[in-house]
Amino acid sequence: MEKYVVIGNPIRHSLSPAMQNRIFQELGMEAEYNSVLIEENAFETEIKKLMDSGIRGFNITTPFKERILPFLDELEPLAADSGAVNTVLRKDDKWYGFNTDGKGYLEGLEEIRPITEKDSILITGAGGASKAIYLALKNHTNARITVANRTANKAVEMTKDNDNHHAMTLQEAEKNLADFTIIIQTTSIGLEASKNTSPISLTNLTKGTICSDIIYNPAETAFLKEAKENGAIIQNGLPMFVNQGALAFEIWTGVKPERTLMKEAVLEQLGGN
Repeated sequence: MEKYVVIGNPIRHSLSPAMQNRIFQELGMEAEYNSVLIEENAFETEIKKLMDSGIRGFNITTPFKERILPFLDELEPLAADSGAVNTVLRKDDKWYGFNTDGKGYLEGLEEIRPITEKDSILITGAGGASKAIYLALKNHTNARITVANRTANKAVEMTKDNDNHHAMTLQEAEKNLADFTIIIQTTSIGLEASKNTSPISLTNLTKGTICSDIIYNPAETAFLKEAKENGAIIQNGLPMFVNQGALAFEIWTGVKPERTLMKEAVLEQLGGN
C-alpha cells in the first residue's frame, strides 16, 4: 500500500486526510493518507525518519514549507521561485518539491470571475503562501499587484522585480483600500484568532470588491465578516484548499481527481465539527 501524509504543527485541524482518502477510495487505489505532527525543534530528525519510511509523497503545511528545501533533490520552478514547498514526491530514489498553493489559489479565485488588466490586487502578508499566490498572479494575469505587510521589507523584496507591482505597509494599505478591486488575506494570525480578529480594517473598502481569505476553517473569518458588511464579494480558502490538494494528487498519481468529491469530503468534516 502506498503511503502519503501531511506534516505540520499544528496539524490536528487539517482536513487533507479526509479529502485525499475519499479520492483514493473512490478510485479503488491501494493508498492511504494520514497527518503527522512534527515538533519544530525536532524537524531535522523527524523529516529524515519520515523520508526513510518508504513513503511515496507528502504535503507540508505551516511552519515547514521553507524548512523542507535542503532535504529535496530538485524543485519545480514555482517552488524554487517562491522558496516554499507544499508537495513532495519520491521518484526514482529522488525527492522532488512542488508548490501547488499559488496555482490552486488562482484557479479558485477565477471561479468568481476572470482576472483582467483592469484589476488592482492587494495581497496582505508576505509569507510563503503569499509569495506563491503573488507569483501565480504575476505569471498568469496582467493585473497590478500590491503586497502589504506589517513591516514592508518582505513585501519590497517580493515585488522588486516588476515595475508594475508595489509594496506598502498594512497601514498604508488600509488608507488606500478603495484603489483595489481584489483583496487577498494571507497573514497567518492563527486559526483561533482569525475568528475574531482581522489583520486589516476594511472601513475604506469599495462596494463590490472581491475579498478572499486563504483560511477555510472557520468558513467566515473576522476579515470576511467585515468585508461582507461593507458590501464585498467574499470567498474563503476552501477552493484553494481543494485545488492545491487536487494538483498534489495529480503529481503523486498522474490521475486528475474529481474535485467536487474532494470538496464534499471537506464540507462533511466541517459540518461534523
